[in-house]
Amino acid sequence: MVALVVVVTGCSAEPEPVESSLSWEQAKAMAQAMELRIARLVPADAVLSIDQNEKGGFFSSDETRHRWKGITNVVLVRGTNVEAVTKQLEKQFLEEGDFDVTNHRGITDKYVVTLKSEGKGEDYLFGEGAPGTILIDSWSECFTLPEGTYPGGDF
Repeated sequence: MVALVVVVTGCSAEPEPVESSLSWEQAKAMAQAMELRIARLVPADAVLSIDQNEKGGFFSSDETRHRWKGITNVVLVRGTNVEAVTKQLEKQFLEEGDFDVTNHRGITDKYVVTLKSEGKGEDYLFGEGAPGTILIDSWSECFTLPEGTYPGGDF
């Protein structure tokens, strides 16, 4: 099993992010929509399936806010050059300019791209997961859970 490891900053960024009135459901929906947007940028003739996890979890951002964390896996046609596809996706986001785009080699020497929003805490990471796949990790914008909501478990 291959794992992507990344250190992701929380919701605090310079300058301080604007307080969001997003519900966790809205934040999750937006993150999942972006996961699918990234997945659909992979050339259709290279895709066997796009498998989005229905549920994810909450991660604390600071003393009062959380982010929803999710995963989508793109299974590629045998023989597809995963690094080339990952670099193609990276180029697309660099040209669009909506995110700060960086890349690095993960602990397994796989090429990994990170998309970071300015001031929202919204982040996406994609690169080769299991052989022949592109794994897309998401961290939603920050939100405040309703009082009494236990942040453990699947959401």
